[in-house]
Amino acid sequence: MEIHGAHGYLIDQFFWSGTNRRTDRYGGATLKERSRFASEIVAATRKAVGPDFPIIMRVSQWKQQDLTVRLAPTPKEMTDWLLPLVEAGVDVLHCSQRRFWEPEFPELDGENGLNCAGWAKKLTGATTISVGSVGLDGDVLNAFAGKGSKAASVQRLVERMERNEFDLIAVGRALLGDPHWVSKIQSGDHKNLKGFDAAALGALV
Repeated sequence: MEIHGAHGYLIDQFFWSGTNRRTDRYGGATLKERSRFASEIVAATRKAVGPDFPIIMRVSQWKQQDLTVRLAPTPKEMTDWLLPLVEAGVDVLHCSQRRFWEPEFPELDGENGLNCAGWAKKLTGATTISVGSVGLDGDVLNAFAGKGSKAASVQRLVERMERNEFDLIAVGRALLGDPHWVSKIQSGDHKNLKGFDAAALGALV
């Protein structure tokens, strides 16, 4: 089961101080306080499904309303945000970012440092999923602007997975553009990968 707590949707609105102006126990000046709503949802879900049912929580620093937002500008604040979710029963943190190769805290570990999923794994010990422009040369904003993206190498992705930065990867637009993407990657048929055409979104409507 995956609980969506990213991109400015309801749960994420509790995380973000820009939208959470509550003065009761679901608000607060700190990210840890504002994580209470999500933690209680996770705890209730865990109680309902039992101990052996995987629970995934999708999270993001950025918001559709403001792409520059960083909920947690430091590793400490990221820990305060994500660790309560794991302690409440989340098994896997699905860490959304626009480009998976971008470092979350470059001021700490450089331009080739850990991405959002990498830091989440390091700080919480949870299994993590990374996502963001996997297999494509343009980010998701291109799609919303009606633009396509060309197929891109997955070498950087492979390198990060081989050093155990994160555990799993999610693929979005690349699969919409090429339903055989996984089998082509598996067989090494990279030269025949197709890019993403924004018109593919119309097939989902």
